[in-house]
Amino acid sequence: MKIILLALLAGVLAITCPTCQGQEKGDISFAVKKEGKGRAILFIPGLYCSGEVWSETVAHFKNRYECHTITLPGFAGQPPLAPDSILQTVVNQLALYVRRNKLVKPVLVGHSLGGCVALAFGIRYPELAGDIVCVSSAPFLPALSMGAGITMDSSRNIGMRIKQAMITQTPAQVRQYQQYMLGTMIRDSAKIAMVTEMAVRSDPATQGEVMYELFSTDLRPALAAVQSRILVTADWSAYKQYGATHESVYTNLKAQYSNAGRVTIVVNDASKHFIMFDEPAWLWREMEAFLK
Repeated sequence: MKIILLALLAGVLAITCPTCQGQEKGDISFAVKKEGKGRAILFIPGLYCSGEVWSETVAHFKNRYECHTITLPGFAGQPPLAPDSILQTVVNQLALYVRRNKLVKPVLVGHSLGGCVALAFGIRYPELAGDIVCVSSAPFLPALSMGAGITMDSSRNIGMRIKQAMITQTPAQVRQYQQYMLGTMIRDSAKIAMVTEMAVRSDPATQGEVMYELFSTDLRPALAAVQSRILVTADWSAYKQYGATHESVYTNLKAQYSNAGRVTIVVNDASKHFIMFDEPAWLWREMEAFLK
């Protein structure tokens, strides 16, 4: 049970497969809100979340950047895809969106799930990706939450058990669970309530499948394909009871990103998992310094 709990603590995170050869034809399944002018930034949220989690960050950057805020299919009321290899489809559709809109090397900013999607995009489409900012994310989240020694077989089995539990949850169960979990991930009670409502509007089959994809895929070996610079902004205080420290999180992330060419890792000591809510000014300063 302890292992499952640790896995679920990473449950706002998800990942996709860089080796899948998806097609670039058809419709875009995610919603996009565009604001501002300048260099393009794509903002990608995490599990259960709509693009609204980026609203304050977009307000800060939109006078200098063209901000494209994404809500993924099956998230917060956005119509879902068929629950099979969802995230590889999203990555391929992001490439289609970038090409259709003639975006030149857009910055990809992703929280949690979104950070892993951004990394997968940089691996799969290095010619399209600009700088990448991963907020509370890693190329293999199970190794961050449960230790570097976890095997793929163990991770995949845990992912399947989590998926089976998630896809049967009623809206009332989702609300109850998220109110508890988000209390460990966000300091502001109003923000907890906001994200809880997003979760209740999300498609359970999508969220369960995405979790399984997280626990079934390891992006670490493929990071050498990324041509982009990567900024990693990390947190740890919410996981102190499980033995996490500033140093342990930094060391783990440094090892996880070791195959990438140009990586900057910064760790915030006060924030919980949603850094854009808990420590926005710190996040914006780190992003601004990096993007310069």
